Amino acid sequence: MAKPATAAATAAAASGATATVPFRPVRGVRLYETIVEQIALLVRDGHLASGDRFPPERELQQRWRVSRPVLREAFRALEMQGLVESRPGGGRYLRAERIPSPAELKGARLAADRQSLLHILEAREAVEVKAAALAAANASRGQLAAIGRPLRMLDTMTPDAYRRGDFNLEFHAAVARAAGNPLLEQVALDLIGRFHEAGFEDLPDPDDWRSLKADHQPVYDAIAAGDPRAAANAMTAHFQAARRRL
Repeated sequence: MAKPATAAATAAAASGATATVPFRPVRGVRLYETIVEQIALLVRDGHLASGDRFPPERELQQRWRVSRPVLREAFRALEMQGLVESRPGGGRYLRAERIPSPAELKGARLAADRQSLLHILEAREAVEVKAAALAAANASRGQLAAIGRPLRMLDTMTPDAYRRGDFNLEFHAAVARAAGNPLLEQVALDLIGRFHEAGFEDLPDPDDWRSLKADHQPVYDAIAAGDPRAAANAMTAHFQAARRRL
């Protein structure tokens, strides 16, 4: 592993070494994943090696055209796996010969957080099964339309469009709002938010995104039919499938 040079020499070397590196503007919602992918390519193609110092944040922001929070999210994902070392006042250094793909990084993070996710999932099931039953009894036409909206979108949605949205969040939030109980809605939305912050929405492979409609359609159908028992059973089956994926 190469030893870092002095701060001034390293900064100059980094600026010169990256002047011709093929950085590309980043677009999309999960921008940090694209940054991780580009760093992996830079390492693979020999533009960055273990021990090298990354250019300053401001330079990377300009080259990748992203905000500082997005940039830091990408580096945080790498630092958590020991692939990048951040030194207070001394910049960031590469500490790996290879950068895993975003999917590999997410898999490692989800494995570490699995027990916490299971606890949240258990609490969500207890609340959202009841919410589905109440929605079947109380949902207005407008609320029913809101529940069905993400399902209708999936009929014409591409995988890329799915990745730019948040299908699960929209569907489950709409069911919680249709329950007609403000306290239950608040608890459900809080748990849904915790679950998504933990990264579970990243579990489904983009190639399997169409299977998500099959998981949710029975819940919608039961609510639309005004059948609380069927809605509760369908939501229970949906959470059982989620546990299997986790």
